Amino acid sequence: MNLLSIGRARIAVLCALCMGLLMSASIAWAETLDPRVARDLLEAYELIEEDDHQAALRELNRLMERRGADMKDFDRASVLQIRGSAHVNLDNLESALRDFRDALRLDVLPEEQQNRLRFNVAQLFFVTERYEESLEFFEEWLGQEGIEVAHGTYFMVAAANYHLEQYRDALDPLERAIEKAPEPERRYYELKNVLLSNLNMVPERTELMEEIISLWPDELSFWRQLASLYLEQDEPFKSFATMEAAYLNGLIESESDIVLLAQYYSTFNNPHRGAELLEREIEAGRVERSVGHLELLSQLWSQAREHRKSIPVLREAAELSDDGQLFFRLGQALMADENNEAAEEAFTSAINQGGLSDQNRAEAWLLLGNARFNQAGPGDRDQRMRADEAFERAENFQRTRAQARDWRGYITAINDTERRQAMLEQEQQERLAEAAEERAVTACRARQLAGRTLTDECRRLLEAQRQDQEEPVEPEAED
Repeated sequence: MNLLSIGRARIAVLCALCMGLLMSASIAWAETLDPRVARDLLEAYELIEEDDHQAALRELNRLMERRGADMKDFDRASVLQIRGSAHVNLDNLESALRDFRDALRLDVLPEEQQNRLRFNVAQLFFVTERYEESLEFFEEWLGQEGIEVAHGTYFMVAAANYHLEQYRDALDPLERAIEKAPEPERRYYELKNVLLSNLNMVPERTELMEEIISLWPDELSFWRQLASLYLEQDEPFKSFATMEAAYLNGLIESESDIVLLAQYYSTFNNPHRGAELLEREIEAGRVERSVGHLELLSQLWSQAREHRKSIPVLREAAELSDDGQLFFRLGQALMADENNEAAEEAFTSAINQGGLSDQNRAEAWLLLGNARFNQAGPGDRDQRMRADEAFERAENFQRTRAQARDWRGYITAINDTERRQAMLEQEQQERLAEAAEERAVTACRARQLAGRTLTDECRRLLEAQRQDQEEPVEPEAED
């Protein structure tokens, strides 16, 4: 049985009440009933009052067998109505329907009783999911003057139309049910939500969901539906605010919802709050410490310009990952933070671990060269040559070939410049040394001419000069 259907137990209670009222009316019209029939009916009624419905049914069946052919229409209709009530209490709904409809067709009972029978038949058709027949009898009953319609009856009419996919016809009786109910009935609102959804009445459904949430704020599914409706109407911020309110009210506990909310914060320019939320939930264990979630957390911290927080998280994600893509991103982040030594390590891991696209592999070699080059100080030719090795690998890719060549040319130019500079410096040092020696020799000669005692250094310098001057001259070759 569908949740929108009235429970059979309630139908039994209603029909039993109806039977009691019929007995009261029958006593008032005792002169109309055959006394023998009235006596047997009273015995059956007393059994029903004792909840012995099976015994009451046997008595009523025997009554029909004994007197059925000789009964007046009024007597027969009265017996059928009471027997139908007994069938309802025994859950023999088809038999109950047959008795009630036979009693109605006789059309001899007082109008109030006729109307009660119409109502009971409509309810029984509803319970047995024969909605067209149910609506037929409900409409006939509602057409009677002086009828007091309960909110539950309007709901049944709406539900019957819903089951027949007559969604628009279901709206008016459902509205009446909602208006007449002394307290909000959740099933009424839920049915209206379904109807508006099937009719694609998005603004009306949005308004309804806002009311539903105010009535039942602890139901997460309602918040989700409202958030979805806002998105459907291109109001993403309202959708985000709805899910945020649900989270702050302690309703959102599933991992997927928490992660979605963190992403929402990023979308609406509050990545810092999204990062705090995701970090808190990861630490609490409600969100798995997985590669994907750590990567998202790193992105949120990065978007919030919290690079110092982003990098350790990204490193953890990279170490858990099966490929080098996250190490590549880690290297980029470290380069931006001017941590060239750590960046070199990250790019090396990215290349060694593999799984990079050709584009990223080319970039990794180029950036590895940059990281190495940035660590080279003045005269650090070895470090520059390590950078050159990386740039040489980057030259193998079309995307980075030109840049890599430029870098290699730049390194060659630096090396050549340093080499020339070293040669010039060496020559200059040699000239300075010669000039110094000449000045020293001149000073020693002056000392000698002055008759002063020569130092050991002066004697060495003068002797060296003398030997240079006495170098034999090679004889000229004979003609």
